[in-house]
Amino acid sequence: MIKFFRKIRQNLLSEGKTGRYLKYAIGEIILVMIGILLALQVSNWNQNRIEQKEEKEVITKLHKDFKENKKILKDFLVEVNKQMNAQETLMHLIGASKEELYKHNLDSIFYVSFGYSEIAFADNTIENIIQSGKLNLLKNQKITDLLYKWNTLSEIRKTRLTKLDNWSNNELIPYLLPKISFKQMDMTSNYPWAGISKVKPDYYPLFQEITFENYLDNNLWYFQQVKERCQETDIIIDKIIEATKPSVQ
Repeated sequence: MIKFFRKIRQNLLSEGKTGRYLKYAIGEIILVMIGILLALQVSNWNQNRIEQKEEKEVITKLHKDFKENKKILKDFLVEVNKQMNAQETLMHLIGASKEELYKHNLDSIFYVSFGYSEIAFADNTIENIIQSGKLNLLKNQKITDLLYKWNTLSEIRKTRLTKLDNWSNNELIPYLLPKISFKQMDMTSNYPWAGISKVKPDYYPLFQEITFENYLDNNLWYFQQVKERCQETDIIIDKIIEATKPSVQ
């Protein structure tokens, strides 16, 4: 094709038809430009089609992940509420008489109150699109804003959980070590090392200490902070699930 156009130009020049040659040359340039623009248009169309497909796949994965996160958070809050309820029971027994105190299985209540709960959300899709720089694939600004809020809230929630764990492990449990029997407390889970302690201390003096009340109060406060962050997280999860819901065709 290029040889064909070149031959036409040479014929026009050899025949001295300079004016026609210039018009032809301009026309040829215009045709080349149109061809380039069409090629770019096709390339852009293909790129947009690829990006739209990737965006749809990401949104589908996000929807699936956050439906799973909804279940994960629900299970976690069940455990948090169990621990808080057990600690509130202990709080209500502070100052109680021996008769009232020993109506309760204190070892079992202590065991539940110190239960350890972990939470690990399905964040692979978010991490992948952020690390790969593909967050700009999401044309829906609402989804993007929600994901930023999710990441911010996740950091706050992790900080609260860390503070709770540090307080419990570094303050509350060391305080209780000489005052209760962990061996007897662990009988609730039938651990092989658990059993009746031969040196089990009397729990009554513990429940007469204002220090114990203060430790429990502070522990419950940390739990409440975690719970509130989780409730905020639940709202964000619902919004992301709704925003990523597959559209009805």
